Amino acid sequence: TFCTTAYIGYMSFGGGAPVRVPKDFTFPDEKERLKTFNNLARKWDSTVRFDEMMLGMGRWRRRLCAEASGDCLEIAVGTGRNFSFYNAGKVTSLTGVDFARTMLEVALDKKKYLDPIPLKLHHANAANLHFAEDNTFDTVLDTFGICSFEEPVKALREVRRVVKPDGQVLLLEHGNASWEYVRRMLKAQLPGHVSKFGCYCNRDISKLVEEAGFQILEKNTKHFGTTVHIVAKKLPEDEYQQLLAEERRRAAEADQIIQGEG
Repeated sequence: TFCTTAYIGYMSFGGGAPVRVPKDFTFPDEKERLKTFNNLARKWDSTVRFDEMMLGMGRWRRRLCAEASGDCLEIAVGTGRNFSFYNAGKVTSLTGVDFARTMLEVALDKKKYLDPIPLKLHHANAANLHFAEDNTFDTVLDTFGICSFEEPVKALREVRRVVKPDGQVLLLEHGNASWEYVRRMLKAQLPGHVSKFGCYCNRDISKLVEEAGFQILEKNTKHFGTTVHIVAKKLPEDEYQQLLAEERRRAAEADQIIQGEG
């Protein structure tokens, strides 16, 4: 719509203008960003409500969750903003995980929106889903979590481990723009955005998903490419092992070059 386009333009070209970054600036590490998430948790819904309304994110969340079925895992579940969108006729159970405990406390208060779907919540890092065995879940879902992961490929490979061979991975993410000017603006705004929200909003989501060993079945983008909707399944094991072997080969070549330069 015109209003949404105007709002995106404002945020990209004016309202989200970059601030001066100190020369000694370093991006916050995972421990610092965890503190940010816990501090924001109680007011997170009110913080993002207006932006999500203007960008139509409620419709996108509803559309994503409508595709979920069977035993489901939602990583980076946050404050449970998706709970009201799951279909009890298709979803057997929901397991939610987040590494910010205060976010989980807020999510637990929304359990009623899932009824009668059973809910389990785990305080854990998405890169280490220690509570889940291999090939456990029919659906793994994430909304706007990959931008916050310290090691996104590692986290996605953990998703690959726990999703069933015939399961599906449903993603709705912040990603880099398809327009070059917007790309430059996102890069310029990145230090302030990560410091304030713990979010690297310009990652190449498709590349990360494929590097983690998934085949992208469907991909849709909006908002100059900065909102990415992906449906994926994991590669067969033989193809995944080939991917890992090629990754090791490239790493070995890089080591040789570095040693040679030394």
